[in-house]
Amino acid sequence: MRCTFSEYLFERLCSERGIPWNRIPVAETPTPDYELFPSNAPLVVEVKEIEPNPEERESDRVMAERGWGNVLSHTPGGRVRAKIAACSAQIKARAQGRHPSLLVVCDEARPLGHVEPYNIRVAMYGLEQVNIAVPPPGHGSPYGTGMSYGPKRKMTPEANTSISAIGALFMTSHSDIHLYVYHNKFAKVSLRHELLAQYGIPQFELGEPAPGRTAEWQEIVLAPQP
Repeated sequence: MRCTFSEYLFERLCSERGIPWNRIPVAETPTPDYELFPSNAPLVVEVKEIEPNPEERESDRVMAERGWGNVLSHTPGGRVRAKIAACSAQIKARAQGRHPSLLVVCDEARPLGHVEPYNIRVAMYGLEQVNIAVPPPGHGSPYGTGMSYGPKRKMTPEANTSISAIGALFMTSHSDIHLYVYHNKFAKVSLRHELLAQYGIPQFELGEPAPGRTAEWQEIVLAPQP
């Protein structure tokens, strides 16, 4: 079966790290791409690729010619958000509320780009917004009361709970392949941290927010086993 670039990277990463994997056969109805640890409780995996849009391709072209690209604009997390929406149903059908799952997203054109940590975070939990309090007329000026996550969130207690985590797959300039995993705090079935930690996969979860700020990613550090 012909693989996409992202699937090639994922299969290579699993093989290089010794992670047991099987490709799920194509069926009449859409299915996820892989199962990891097939001899044990499987981890369901869907791999999605973010391809450059026309504006990004043009920027890359002129970058190669003159040394700098065009100014680009996009909604933070927008491309990851679209991948979550595209795969949620097929992951849910395979995981069946019993198995953990992982959506792996790769930006074909850049080492991180659309899958850098901030874009993953706001795709999952919503765009950051500043909250403003407006006093009654004559009682002072509007003032900020802090920040919170706002619109365009894909992970909630009711939505996309079948996705246990999102993985950012990328390759560095030295051809090393990396996978960073960001856990979904609303997942119906959590992905056990030790499952991927033994293969050197960095993992992150939302920490406690500082006063007036939104929660940010913190790396999960497991205690050494006795």
